[in-house]
Amino acid sequence: MMRRFVRSRGRLVDQRGFWGVVRAHWLAIVACGLLGVIGGSSLALVSTPEYSAETELFVTAEASDSTSDLAQGSNFSQQQARNYSVVATREAVLAPVIVALGLDMTTSQLARQVSASVPLNTSLISISVTDESPARAAAIANAVARSLNDTVLELVPKRSDGTSPIRMEAIQSATAPDEPSAPNVNLLLALGLLLGLAVGIAGSVLLELVSGKVRTVEQVKQFAGLTIVGTVVQDRNAATMPVLTPAESLSTRAEEFRQIRTNLRYLQAGEGHKVFVVTSSIPGEGKSTTAANMAATLASNGTKVCLVEADLRKPSLARYLDLEGAVGLTTVLAHDARLDEALQSWGPDDMQVLLSGQVPPNPSELLGSKEALNLINTLRKRFDVVILDCPPLVPVTDAAILGRAFGGVLLVVGAGRVQTKELRKSLDTLAASGSPVLGAIVNRASVSSMGRYSQAYRIDEAPKKRSRMLRREPATQE
Repeated sequence: MMRRFVRSRGRLVDQRGFWGVVRAHWLAIVACGLLGVIGGSSLALVSTPEYSAETELFVTAEASDSTSDLAQGSNFSQQQARNYSVVATREAVLAPVIVALGLDMTTSQLARQVSASVPLNTSLISISVTDESPARAAAIANAVARSLNDTVLELVPKRSDGTSPIRMEAIQSATAPDEPSAPNVNLLLALGLLLGLAVGIAGSVLLELVSGKVRTVEQVKQFAGLTIVGTVVQDRNAATMPVLTPAESLSTRAEEFRQIRTNLRYLQAGEGHKVFVVTSSIPGEGKSTTAANMAATLASNGTKVCLVEADLRKPSLARYLDLEGAVGLTTVLAHDARLDEALQSWGPDDMQVLLSGQVPPNPSELLGSKEALNLINTLRKRFDVVILDCPPLVPVTDAAILGRAFGGVLLVVGAGRVQTKELRKSLDTLAASGSPVLGAIVNRASVSSMGRYSQAYRIDEAPKKRSRMLRREPATQE
């Protein structure tokens, strides 16, 4: 089925992305709907109640007893009823009503309160009057009916015997209504709700077009043209359990990282990659937790893995993994510790971790130095896979330098976090540095944007046993 797209300044929101926008802003949309209901109820409360009273007149034209004359008379009566319904709101009819009832209004004002109609294929004239007073509405309706009858008798030519060929009889007199006809509370509430929801949805879409947030896997494919190495669905447990443990091996998130592990095998088979540079466009997309979970998942399969924290500006892995962060990469590069002394083991699968160590004054120069590259090459020889957790690309270019040196980068794209302009800037940075993009990992993706794999193989999460190895820190920082 052909997709329709809304384009604005190079940004893309497709039909699937539209529902992602609605899900992302559902609280604001619901709030707008509630405000609409409140507005509708407020309008109903401040509106003056109006009452409608109705009377009906039956119009007949005298004819002979023959069938043809009766048919002609019936048609004539219907035609005249339509004509007289128009006369009912004219000054000739309404002026006598104002005088008779002593109304303090003009004929134009009264005309706005009076309506007359003729039901299809009938000779009935239905006169309806709306007024703030139910008794006055009924009185005006009956007075208009009498005045219309008198006016018609004056307008219609008389026969030779002085009688009128047209007769009008009231078949239903107006009575004072018990309930107001306006405001229609249910209608106002429904309209307020619909208007509020429409404003909320329109505002959310407009905000999305202005902000240019990337929300779906489809947008990453369409806008950036990136190969999707994997997707990680939004998981409420990630905030308290940022890195997967064996207790979560049956969770949806664990299955998604196993799929990423499989795709990394294909990359290794095709290009011989042993070092994966993991980065993102901006902080907060989840690149550090993604790198840690990739390493833990590879280690669980018997792979010798080393996770290197190459983000020397804002390190976070020590907090996520509950490890000592004083000794690490910078310590080894400064020759204050040997590599084996700086490596730390994590988890039951003996995953090796080289944390950042002390934050240096010159991170870019340190990461781009010959000593740093030699150290990473040493790790590549000792381990099956080396994963580098690098700083974001928009603020600094450290990841681009390492990506060029080690064959490319894996770009973590935080759904609902990164803007298209930021994603484009990071891709331009990589292109300018000559660092290829191996693929993208879409983090915190909505379920509907996951694709066929996740939809077909969703797994019920097993009860989670919280490991004492991990501290309860939010996983949304890096």
